[in-house]
Amino acid sequence: MIRRLPFPAACAAAILCACAPPSPDGTAESSDETGGELLAAPVDARYLTHLLFADGAGNAFFGSFDQTARGPHLSRDYEVQVSDGGAWRSLVLTRDTLAVARAAWRLLPAPGMSVRVGDAGQVVSLHFTGPPDRTDEGADSVRLVAGEQVSVWTGPTGQRESLGIGVLQAGPEALPGMLFFRRAARALRIPATAEGGETLLFADSLGNGFLIHAGALGQPAVAYTWLHGIEATWGEVMLAPPDPASTSTRRFEIAGSELWGTFRPLATEVPGVASAVRLEAVLRIGGEEFHFTGLSATLPTP
Repeated sequence: MIRRLPFPAACAAAILCACAPPSPDGTAESSDETGGELLAAPVDARYLTHLLFADGAGNAFFGSFDQTARGPHLSRDYEVQVSDGGAWRSLVLTRDTLAVARAAWRLLPAPGMSVRVGDAGQVVSLHFTGPPDRTDEGADSVRLVAGEQVSVWTGPTGQRESLGIGVLQAGPEALPGMLFFRRAARALRIPATAEGGETLLFADSLGNGFLIHAGALGQPAVAYTWLHGIEATWGEVMLAPPDPASTSTRRFEIAGSELWGTFRPLATEVPGVASAVRLEAVLRIGGEEFHFTGLSATLPTP
C-alpha cells in the first residue's frame, strides 16, 4: 500500500508522535493519559528505546536507552553516539538507578542530556551539552529534533515504531535527515529472548530515505521507503547476510519491484569501536541510481 504525503518544508518545527505508551505484556497501550502519565500502576518491566538518525552528508546518530523497573527502583543504561562524517564520539554513557516513575518507559534527563517531551510523553527533542566539567560551553552541543512521521508500524513486542523526518543540530548547523524510532517492552515475568534484528537506515541530500529492518523473533526482513514524497512499505526484502570476516558489499532486493541496491561500510569506519556502523549505499530504481549514506545497528529485544 502506498500513500502520498507532502514533503515537510519545516521539519524541525513539527512534532513526531513516535509511539503510544507501551505495554510490556506485548499489547499496544491506549493513549488515554492524565498529565502525560499512565493511568495503570507500574509493573516490573524492561523498556528498550532506540533512536537512529542519518542524513545525506554522512552525519549519523545512535541512541540506546535501556530502562528496567523493579519495585520502587529504575535501573537505566543510556548510550548515545554521534558522527559528523568522521569518527564516532560519545555524547552520553550513563548507568545508574533512580526511583521509578509511573511512566517507567519514558526517557529521563541524564548528565549532559535534557529531554523535551510532548503532552502524551512522546519524544520531541534531545539536547546534549557534553560533560558538566567542560569549560568550553557549547563546544559539544548537539540537538536531535523529531519531525513528521512518514511511516508507522507495530514492532515485535506490540509497540509502534516509526520512520520520520528529523533534524540534527550540531553547533550552528541544522541537518535534516531521516529518523527511526523504536521502543520495545517486556514484563520481567515473561522469559527474555536473546534475539535481535539488524536495522539499516539511509538518507540522501534530496530528502529521500529508506529503512531495512531484518526484524527479530524470526520475522522476515521488511523495508520502508520515502522517495520523492511517496511512502511505501515492502514485506518481501531479500537481504544478503553479513560476512563477519569481510567488509565486502552486500546486496538487497525488494521482491515484486524494480528496487534493489548495495551497501557497504565507509572506508573510515573502525570495526568494533561504535555500536553502529556508518554505511554508503546505492539504490537503483529501474534505470535510475541514487546515492545514500546511513548506518546499521543490531537492536536487541528486551
